[in-house]
Amino acid sequence: MSVTSSLSSATEDQAYSCVQKVYTHSEERLLRSARRKWTTEREAEEHVERRLELAKLMEQTRAEFQADEPLHGPANRFGNNARLPAFDSSKHVPLLALINPRSGALAGTDILAVARKTPYYRDRFFRINDVVRDRRRGGLMDVFRHELNVAKEEAKALGVRPRIISGGGDGTASFTLFVVFSALCADEERADEGLQDTGNGFIWTDEELAESFPALAQMPLGTANDFGHTLGWGHTYPGSNATTAFLTSTAAAAAERALQEWISAVISPASRVSNFDIWGFMPPPGEEKCNFKLCELGGDQGWDPKAKIDGQKHLMMKTAALPVPLFACLYFSAGMGAYLLSRFQINRRKSPLLNKLEYARQLTGILAESVPPQLSKGLQDVTVSCGDSPYFPPRSSEGKEGKRYCEVGFLNVNWQAGMAHGSDRAPLIGRVCSTREPAKFNDAQMDMFRLKVSSALRNPGPRYQTDKREGPMTLKFAGGSGKGLFFQWDGEARFAFSPSGEAFSINIRKILNIPVVLGPDFDAKVTGAPDNGQSPEFAFAGATASERDEVRVRVLRCVHQELNDELNASREEILAAGFHCQEG
Repeated sequence: MSVTSSLSSATEDQAYSCVQKVYTHSEERLLRSARRKWTTEREAEEHVERRLELAKLMEQTRAEFQADEPLHGPANRFGNNARLPAFDSSKHVPLLALINPRSGALAGTDILAVARKTPYYRDRFFRINDVVRDRRRGGLMDVFRHELNVAKEEAKALGVRPRIISGGGDGTASFTLFVVFSALCADEERADEGLQDTGNGFIWTDEELAESFPALAQMPLGTANDFGHTLGWGHTYPGSNATTAFLTSTAAAAAERALQEWISAVISPASRVSNFDIWGFMPPPGEEKCNFKLCELGGDQGWDPKAKIDGQKHLMMKTAALPVPLFACLYFSAGMGAYLLSRFQINRRKSPLLNKLEYARQLTGILAESVPPQLSKGLQDVTVSCGDSPYFPPRSSEGKEGKRYCEVGFLNVNWQAGMAHGSDRAPLIGRVCSTREPAKFNDAQMDMFRLKVSSALRNPGPRYQTDKREGPMTLKFAGGSGKGLFFQWDGEARFAFSPSGEAFSINIRKILNIPVVLGPDFDAKVTGAPDNGQSPEFAFAGATASERDEVRVRVLRCVHQELNDELNASREEILAAGFHCQEG
């Protein structure tokens, strides 16, 4: 038998023992060639084995998540035999969905149950929390990634961009972006399984991201539903009039039709796609990390969450949960509104109506109570600049302070809390009699506002006077030790403070341009014309290549969960900064 043929069937150990013998130069060349061939063949076999193993794991995961959703009541509000509209792959736009099953008084669960019974959708509709939690090899994140890649190729064949439903409250949009970026994040340890870095930290090239990043459609399953309302997808979820408590066959049939019409609009190529600005929390210029820490309001449920300590009522803090702030899709503000949201989060109810009543209860409490020692009076320790120009407090050059103001921030969409929206600043007669430019979501400008408690009477009504400003926005807080500031973004609230008591700054600038799908109820009178003169695309934002790269790195750090340690304070850090921290 020849040396070559003997090596081709040898084990690797046998191969090494062979090459230790003395051979002629010709035999050594044959041995090296045979060993390379054996190694290549073995690597190919291992690659196939790993691929088969991964496919099997994903198939097991898919079978588990495709099981019928458990119904939370006696019946599905859309009907136990409800189905989504038939999907025609030759004309409909490829679709995925990430839905919070607990949103909409568990309407998300019912929608997922309907999807599980309908071909095409059963493979593409996911419980968003489960996808994030199941990152194991072959888990739900892998299944979602696979479907995202398939949708990309399907859409490319049709000459369209794939779409994704974000189903939940207003904060779900940011969560959906996080999941998509997580799915597209490269992993060199699994490069042979399709997770190879294309040079930007992701498995899609910059060109693929620009052309195929899915356009987002927001399903309004929350309380305020500002995002869904703005994009024309309704102020409540489709079929919201049906309840499982008093469900009739007629009501269920009507709810099913409403859901089918809603989904049909999302997958229709006739539905418009528009650009949308995403703003983001970034470190100060020249820095790699933010100079503040975050925690959340703790305390007991009820009218007043504060605890009485040494004869005085104090705020009780707790370590912050996820998400950490990065994407700001809808709005940002600091002050009383964020404090109100923090108190509401402790007392969240099971239905949108009860949640609105809870907001009113907590607002009444805030207005009736004295200011706790952990907060400044009004916004007296806050200054805000936009670009190189000061914005708040107004007329600061004249020595004016911000203590008479209760809120400062900006709108990206022209709704907040389901009732307030903004228009360009104008004199009183102009506020009543003229048409003013609304807050717009794709003009790359921040629609800044500043409010007093009396602003609703002067504006008049729940319409903010806004000022269009170029970013970035820098909010500086200099309240000293033992004090901090509540801020909110996209339905989430946090308490920011400096561990050292020194002044800190919150810096926000435009970080992304994403495509969004506009619904049939889109109203240009409220939000402005959606066409900003540019073709819809995905892009990292920044005036220079360096600024765009900073955003890309920040997004990757968020996906790798590195921002959690950077921003969220530990219990020890909260106590060391002079705040009270609840047990547990």
